[in-house]
Amino acid sequence: MVIAEVSDMNALYWEALTSIDGLGSRTLLKLLSVAGSVEALWNASDAFLSAHLPEARRTAFCRRRDKGLDGQWLEIYQRLGIQAVSYSDAAYPKLLKEIHDPPMLFYIKGNVAALSGKTLAIVGTRKATEYGRQSTEKLVRELKPANACIVSGLAAGIDTFAHWAALQNQLLTVAVFGCGLDVVTPASNRRLAQEIILQGGALVSEYRLGSQPSKYSFPERNRIVAGISHGVLAIEGDIRSGALITAKLALEEGRSVFAVPGNIHSPGSQGPLHLIKNGAVPVSCGEDILLDLQWWIEYDCVKENTETNSEKTLFDNVLQGLSDEERQLLRSIPYDPISLDDLSHTSGLSFAKINELLTLLELEGLIVLLPGAKVCRR
Repeated sequence: MVIAEVSDMNALYWEALTSIDGLGSRTLLKLLSVAGSVEALWNASDAFLSAHLPEARRTAFCRRRDKGLDGQWLEIYQRLGIQAVSYSDAAYPKLLKEIHDPPMLFYIKGNVAALSGKTLAIVGTRKATEYGRQSTEKLVRELKPANACIVSGLAAGIDTFAHWAALQNQLLTVAVFGCGLDVVTPASNRRLAQEIILQGGALVSEYRLGSQPSKYSFPERNRIVAGISHGVLAIEGDIRSGALITAKLALEEGRSVFAVPGNIHSPGSQGPLHLIKNGAVPVSCGEDILLDLQWWIEYDCVKENTETNSEKTLFDNVLQGLSDEERQLLRSIPYDPISLDDLSHTSGLSFAKINELLTLLELEGLIVLLPGAKVCRR
């Protein structure tokens, strides 16, 4: 695997420049286009600064430059296995450079090259339903022929399902933080963050170590999730959710946006429904995404194996290894949650027999036992 070059000096320049009040990414990019390089910008003459910056910003620039470059933070990051990737580096993702407000510097632990592959963001509510989990796992599994890299935000709910589904299907996955890379939130996802690194993925943040999440950092994080991705897939979320913000950012940047239709009565379906009304591609299978993104070789591979991979064929293969009673019960369990009382009526089996068989089916990974004495197909 070839890793693009990262320049420590570029990182030092950009870290200093981005700490100057009033100099956002758009202003810095304009200055860079005139200066020619970040080093030339850092060492720009008073005449250059006077010509391109108002007095207050020019004064702030000079005060920061007088303090010099500080390399201690970079040494700490390197010891922790964290790279600082600047806008001037060859490792900086091409897609991310195209957005309106690209970060001038971000920090990454893991595989930098993962950010430049067939990236697809999957976003959704933290309060995911069983339908959301099933949809996420199904769609990620069907993206495996394209070797897609799944991008998300490591949040609870759909984000977590998306990252784990990628790992279970041997796909790379990238988690973008809304805080420092040492602040894993929720804490329950620390193992997930470790697995992402171990399996060749990456953790990404534009915030320094120790930075805590805030109501502003997550929307800022969302522009990076959308920015490094060829498309964004929304799976559940209300009309004001962060997932919808990410999808809207993707639309504004001309990226493909996909949405999973859901129950029109469910609050979690309102976000995807709004996106579909405004031009998002409704999806029911991975092929919908592969076709839109024109990942043709992988799409042809999926088409050639449609019969083998169809739900009917897979279900028939599963049934062959079960007992008659297990088959009878599994056929009666839908993908939507069903109560054990209703299951007894539809299957014709006793409660005692149902409880016995459910344990066996759960061990086989075919069903999910839910709170409230309910069950659904996996």
